Amino acid sequence: MTGATADEVWPLVRDFHYSRRMSAAIQHIFAVREQGGLFGDTGEIVAVCIFGLPANANWPKNALELQRLVRRDDYSGKLSQLVSFGLRWLKANTATPFALSYADTAEGHHGGIYQATGWTYVRLSKGDSGFRAPDGSYHHGRSLVSKYGTRSREFILSRHPDWTPTKDGDKHLYIFPLRQKWATIARQRNWQSLPYPKPNAARLLDAPNPMGASEARTLGAAPTQSDAA
Repeated sequence: MTGATADEVWPLVRDFHYSRRMSAAIQHIFAVREQGGLFGDTGEIVAVCIFGLPANANWPKNALELQRLVRRDDYSGKLSQLVSFGLRWLKANTATPFALSYADTAEGHHGGIYQATGWTYVRLSKGDSGFRAPDGSYHHGRSLVSKYGTRSREFILSRHPDWTPTKDGDKHLYIFPLRQKWATIARQRNWQSLPYPKPNAARLLDAPNPMGASEARTLGAAPTQSDAA
């Protein structure tokens, strides 16, 4: 397991992630590679975990969101190990208070990998409205507001007449404490730990057993396996 750049992992996200697009404001990328190079750090990437700045402005600016978790279809390793590797490195090398992630019910996800790696389940968040492009990519309302200053249906369709108005699914919210204890996070946000949701679909990525910014290092400085040992 190593770090990676956005250019390196883009083909994997494009071809194997349901969104078919890269996340925004990427901060750290962790990858599983095939053997290659003197230190095994130049082999082909077969799985990737991407952390970035949360899209929702209500989150602390130094928190991180797990925005993409994807693997090649022929990779049979456990994604839970990659997620755990990334979390351990972030806790040891950054001042990030906590990580967060969403499991999208519209994609049949319930958060099995987050459950397997010890995240705390907080709530079910209602889906946001947006637009679907002909290439299958989904454009969230909040990202449209950031780009155009509005999510008005009439305005967006005037710019993109081939887009289809739609709504994304409800999302399960998970939290993983890093440099901040769960008790502190829960008290500040008036949260409590809730029972894990049950599986609602058979999804390869979501099976529990196939399983603001980092202040320490830049995108290209994520570690190798030996660095984190």
